[in-house]
Amino acid sequence: MHRKSARGVGVASAWYVARLRAAAVNSLVSVKEKHLFDPWRPELDTTGTITSFSSTPMTRFSIGGDVYGVQDASTSYSLTNPDPQTLRFEVHQGDHAWYDDSSVDRSEVSGAGNIPGGTPINLNYQFMVEANGPNGSFTNTADGWFIVGQMHNDDNASGVGTSPPFAIQLVGDHLQVVARYVQPGQDPSNGAGNVQMLTLWTDPNPIKTGVYNNIQIQADVSNTGGGYLKVSINGTQVVNYSGPLGYGQATNWEYGVYRSTAPETVAVDYRNMTLLTGSAATSAPTQPTTPTQPTTPNVAPTVTQASASPGTGTEHVGDVVTLTLTLSEAVTVTGKPTLSLNDGASATYVGGSGTNTLTFQTTVASTNTNTSALAITGVNLASGVSIKDSGGLAADLSGAVKTFSGLQISNTPIMPTQPTTPTTPTTPTTPSTPTVTTPVLSVADTSLTVNGRGGHVDLGTTLSTTDPNDKVSLNIKGLPRYETITTGDGTTFRGGDITLSSAQVASGLTLTSYYRGNSHPVATLTLTASATDPATGAVTSATPQTITVTDPRPSTSSGSTTGSGSTTSQAHGHHHHLSSASNTLAATVPQTTSLANYDAAKGSHASHSFALLNQYLADSSGRVDGGQIAAAVSNGAAWVQNAFLTKPHH
Repeated sequence: MHRKSARGVGVASAWYVARLRAAAVNSLVSVKEKHLFDPWRPELDTTGTITSFSSTPMTRFSIGGDVYGVQDASTSYSLTNPDPQTLRFEVHQGDHAWYDDSSVDRSEVSGAGNIPGGTPINLNYQFMVEANGPNGSFTNTADGWFIVGQMHNDDNASGVGTSPPFAIQLVGDHLQVVARYVQPGQDPSNGAGNVQMLTLWTDPNPIKTGVYNNIQIQADVSNTGGGYLKVSINGTQVVNYSGPLGYGQATNWEYGVYRSTAPETVAVDYRNMTLLTGSAATSAPTQPTTPTQPTTPNVAPTVTQASASPGTGTEHVGDVVTLTLTLSEAVTVTGKPTLSLNDGASATYVGGSGTNTLTFQTTVASTNTNTSALAITGVNLASGVSIKDSGGLAADLSGAVKTFSGLQISNTPIMPTQPTTPTTPTTPTTPSTPTVTTPVLSVADTSLTVNGRGGHVDLGTTLSTTDPNDKVSLNIKGLPRYETITTGDGTTFRGGDITLSSAQVASGLTLTSYYRGNSHPVATLTLTASATDPATGAVTSATPQTITVTDPRPSTSSGSTTGSGSTTSQAHGHHHHLSSASNTLAATVPQTTSLANYDAAKGSHASHSFALLNQYLADSSGRVDGGQIAAAVSNGAAWVQNAFLTKPHH
């Protein structure tokens, strides 16, 4: 996310604070430390040992010999170090780094050096989420994104803010792997519309809390050939992608918790983080050893559910009723247990040993007692009969007692009915020819206004029909090249002639403008609703309706505005990169300007500073930190040496 201007702080004061922060961060790694933490040395620690730990924002420490910078809310819980191999990240709603706004929550560490594109990468680590929901579950309601590990682009080299080339993230309580790329030379900013996003894998099962997952990532971030991404989780490969990856720039590894703000508190743990590059990454790495989980006390299995099939109705003599007991864990059955029933009969064990589901059956007999609601009154275990778990602990079967309301037992057999005299068949009537019904298209507003550069507005269209069998669609003509239409499921359409299904229209249609000119063009969209009879293929269309869309002249005071009823486009993956724009993982030697040199240099570099400022404003989104402007005016030499003005801060 782009940083906003400081509120309640004077321009000169904001510049001074920013300079102090930058000096503090850049002075943390000495020349000697850079040699010790050089990420390209093959003899580096491969156990993920954490040294010189610090949880203070804008400080650095070492993980497995690689230097990482701290980006968190500076609370006592944001980032902790439980043991020499483990980092624990925790965020509450409203926790974010010093450069974020209130729309995000963040606690992360970011690799201090960049890995050049086309370099093989091998990441190994163990990842765990802590329970924050009922019954030990994990709850995540973040509706934008929830990233727990990402390869972050060198946005300084790209000149624009970007989303990560690949990321490990959570969608609800399911792990997901996504990748992104642009073709060589294309603008990778989200607003440019060039980024191709691939959802490579989504775990069909909810993530288990309190359990470490072994994760291995092998990648080559290149969009000019040779790019690939392979991900294995707990020894099973879930992603094997070969193709363009990234935006043609260097990247750095970043992990922790980075989400669109949400109300629930979340905590994640990482251990044994190792990062190999180059030839070391292509040798066969071993998966990290799964840590030993604490021994769980042996608890007796219990009956969690009792059910009957059929569940309702009246069962007569000769009818079979199947009763099922579901237990809290798999059990082993020895012998033939039975269930006592309130109709005087019993149900006999049929099967299910070795699972957590046991099946019993009973056949209604004339000796059974009539009952309006069949019930299980107990479980009978004769001598030598048992139901036990793998540890030999006998199951607690008290939960098997249950009454099935609506399931009646009758000891009267059903008397066969006398056959009736067949009637003379009637001549079948010729089925009527199916007809197709004209659909109804409703347009809330036929004149819309939307700002360019990423502004968006709801089209306000609905489709309806009185014939549920018809296939209804909406055709839109006249969409200009600088506008797109996105459905509620995230599918984006472009072009002057597009057709949408009724389900896509019902999900909600959003028009987004990327117009970047200085005029105010007006586009006329022609909307036609059609219906097709699936049986005959007959088609009918409603009278076309039009919507005019005006892109007003862009405001000179803001580079990113929205249309009526729209919200600012949000591009996750924007980060404050603590390192210099070097091409290695080692942190660079800090470049500083003394206060004495500052007084001497500010006059001679003033014009150059204004030129750099104009360059920055031209390439940025338009939101400029007050400290950057003051620094450009007051200290051109310092900005040149430290590359603060031309480097996007996100």
